[in-house]
Amino acid sequence: MPAGDEGELKKDMQARLGVLSSEQEERLARQRAESLGLAYISLYAYPTDADVLELIPRTLAQQASAVLFYRQGQDVRIGAVNPGLPEFAKFVAQVKQTIGSPPQVYIISHRSLAAALSRYRREEHVVAIPQNEMRVAGKSLSEFEATINDLRALGQHIATLPPTEVLTTVVSGAVKLGASDIHIEPKEKEARLRYRIDGVLQDITSFELAGWKLLLSRVKVLSKLKLNVHATPQDGSFVLRVDKKTYDMRVSILPGGDGENIVVRLLDRESEAVRLTDLGMKERDYQVIRDELKKSNGMILTTGPTGSGKTTTLASFVSEMNSPELKIITLEDPIEYRLPGVEQTQIDADAGYTFAKGLRAILRQDPDVILVGEMRDAETAETAMHAALTGHLVFSTLHTNDAPGAIPRLIDMGIKPFIIAPAVNAVIAQRLVRIVCAKCAQEYRPDQTTRQKIKEVMRGLLPVLFNPRVLDDPALTFKKAIGCAHCANTGYKGRKGLFEIFVVSGEVEELVLQAASGNAIRAAAQRAGMTTIAQDGYLKVIAQITTVEEIERTTSE
Repeated sequence: MPAGDEGELKKDMQARLGVLSSEQEERLARQRAESLGLAYISLYAYPTDADVLELIPRTLAQQASAVLFYRQGQDVRIGAVNPGLPEFAKFVAQVKQTIGSPPQVYIISHRSLAAALSRYRREEHVVAIPQNEMRVAGKSLSEFEATINDLRALGQHIATLPPTEVLTTVVSGAVKLGASDIHIEPKEKEARLRYRIDGVLQDITSFELAGWKLLLSRVKVLSKLKLNVHATPQDGSFVLRVDKKTYDMRVSILPGGDGENIVVRLLDRESEAVRLTDLGMKERDYQVIRDELKKSNGMILTTGPTGSGKTTTLASFVSEMNSPELKIITLEDPIEYRLPGVEQTQIDADAGYTFAKGLRAILRQDPDVILVGEMRDAETAETAMHAALTGHLVFSTLHTNDAPGAIPRLIDMGIKPFIIAPAVNAVIAQRLVRIVCAKCAQEYRPDQTTRQKIKEVMRGLLPVLFNPRVLDDPALTFKKAIGCAHCANTGYKGRKGLFEIFVVSGEVEELVLQAASGNAIRAAAQRAGMTTIAQDGYLKVIAQITTVEEIERTTSE
């Protein structure tokens, strides 16, 4: 062993045994850092957060002579006495697995290591909860469900809680009532809490601004957002674990006139795709889609505004086709349904993984079926069209108000009609409509004005799809929403889709090649059997699935 190495080893042993002075030990650590080209830090008086330290078990830290001493978002820092130790590699691997980011390595002294290890609070068998994770015990949720039966009771309950307990109750209430989003909105004198349930925002309660401030800080900490930034929007996420269920909580903070608005979206990781038979399609539409899913190439487009169920419909298509014989790859933002056997990828614009780049990469993976979450730009749309023409079945979404409007929209994006016509197999427009609660709905006979209005909407429908004489039957009854504990006093429970679907063939295909207007395409599609969203809605009213008021709300745009 060279004399220099013997000297270093001797000093290191002296440091371990406490023979060296504090100054000598820190000097030795600085020299080691310089020789390795790493930064040096003293942790003796460093304000290390015990929650951060305990993300890595104390036993592993002792074995590797290393500690995790800092974490702020993706900025992760560890201190090590000797990165050359075999156990150090295990330590780094554990940090990456726990946090998901590679750490920066600093050289520390044995004195710093001992000081940091002394700050561990818990026994080894207790696992620290990650900073961006919130947990609600299953027992607590069961007790909560037993006492809260509807929106009014929940609002009264929240109003009696101390501010520190409000967030747990807010997220528990959202889970219990099946909310998709939580809205916390500060006003001049108080803050308002609302849930989006079955697509409609429902007022829950109002509470003092002091509670809102605590909620804001807690949500920001959980989501790894900046506490001192109040004038610009911030986006983040945290994980909610309720017993054995896990939710991804997507957080948006937006500055407003009276403070920062908080919106949290709940995504259930175990949420299964809705079966094709449960989407709410009438028999004609169901058979059209079944036939299209049997094809080996082409594109099926779903259109509609945000929140109209487009992703749910595409996920049901993928689930219907999922089999060992097919390679299915998705490109989503975010992943809302976990589909076993399907290769699902998520957009990361900050890392350069966009829809356009992701789609080009997917095509090199030899897929049979491709799901592109959204065609936002011409590059993505053109690449998807060519994929549909070259032996791939492609599913994607587009933001238009109706199905015929998808064709002019694609042309506006720069796609040539002679590419659209052979590439697109079918176009779907949809909305989501609430189902009237089966436990409290009341039957009634519609008046003549309502019957006549529905007749006008249904005019032109093929007789095989609708017999207008049904509306002349004096015994015809519809359902009215009332409200009970089962439906949280909303009168509705669950949702179904309203659809207008046409196939690009025959007269419709000729019109697409001519770059015809949306109105011309609509007329041809209706002659071929397409029903409009409003017509599909009133068919569901007649079938007592939903209410007149709900169809008017959904189709009034």
